[in-house]
Amino acid sequence: MTARGDLLDRLCARVLATRRQVGEAWPYHADPVTGVWQTVDDGDWCAGHWIEALRVVGERSGDESLIEEALARVERVRPKLERDDMFRAPRFYYSAARLHAATGDPRMRTLALAAAYAMRSMAMQVNGAMPIGTQVQVKSTTLASRSIVAVDNVHPNLILDWWAWRVTRDPVFVEGARAHLDLTARDFIRSDGSTIEFIEYDPRSGAKLREFTLLGCDDKSCWSRGQAWAIGGYLRAYEALGDAGYLAIARRLFDYWWDKSGPEIPPYDFADPDPEAPADSSAAAIVVESLARLAVLDPLPDAARPLVDRLDPMLERLAARVTPDGRLIDGCFNRPRRFADRAELVWGDFYLLSALHCLDRHGLPC
Repeated sequence: MTARGDLLDRLCARVLATRRQVGEAWPYHADPVTGVWQTVDDGDWCAGHWIEALRVVGERSGDESLIEEALARVERVRPKLERDDMFRAPRFYYSAARLHAATGDPRMRTLALAAAYAMRSMAMQVNGAMPIGTQVQVKSTTLASRSIVAVDNVHPNLILDWWAWRVTRDPVFVEGARAHLDLTARDFIRSDGSTIEFIEYDPRSGAKLREFTLLGCDDKSCWSRGQAWAIGGYLRAYEALGDAGYLAIARRLFDYWWDKSGPEIPPYDFADPDPEAPADSSAAAIVVESLARLAVLDPLPDAARPLVDRLDPMLERLAARVTPDGRLIDGCFNRPRRFADRAELVWGDFYLLSALHCLDRHGLPC
């Protein structure tokens, strides 16, 4: 297997090269051949991933300027605290919450808690689900609502809940997270272990109005990055609460994944019949980061071993998609729109970096 240390060094070098290339802009997706980044001026939904990548490389290298830039970029995304947007949670978890956990900066604690309480206030009254929000920000899609829920929300939305609960012990975070986890298990996971991307609910009765996809190949298929978010979300819930029921759900979701693609990089959608359909390395990176967090638990529960045993083979296949200069290629942002569907993606790079950093340090700040 590719040496983890070498792979980690290459990913860190890519962060530094990206920093030099983008300057004050935010990396978004890059050409898989040239490595030239397409940037956005506001970070879009994945601003926090870039901030945390800077922090990780700063921590590893001892370069304080990277930590300072991470802190400065948090201030640039601060106005998004007011957005009715599901991505407030990862935006402020991977920036303010992680920086507080790593540095103890009280300003970051205050900002992350403000985001956590704001996110909790988004929950639908009728069923406790976390909606995508009326100002949800993803440039490759056009969808916004307080009655539409995404399978994504079980991971990006709830990671801020777990941090806030550890910091405050306010039960609102656990109760809210459990409500959403239980609804997702009931409504989003099919009998075969695959997942639905979106469900629209009646805001008064809670009845399901429709099930659909934007990023998969059709409404009955299974978008692999959504499956990855679901696996990761239930593993984070298990990590936070030690609830064996959530680990069992994660194993069921992962069994579907493994049955479809094994350790290989999955197609962007497990059900796309096109043999030329693009793969999505970022989906695999999300799962690998989740398995890495599980692998460093001490003691490792016996029930988690079947999952952790899959980590090395998946890392091996991901390593094969990393170029000598540290670019994780073969990511698929939005296949239906042919938007960056064979590209390097900033969050794909990040989750692989985070997985290896976690394994190297035997844990992450939070």
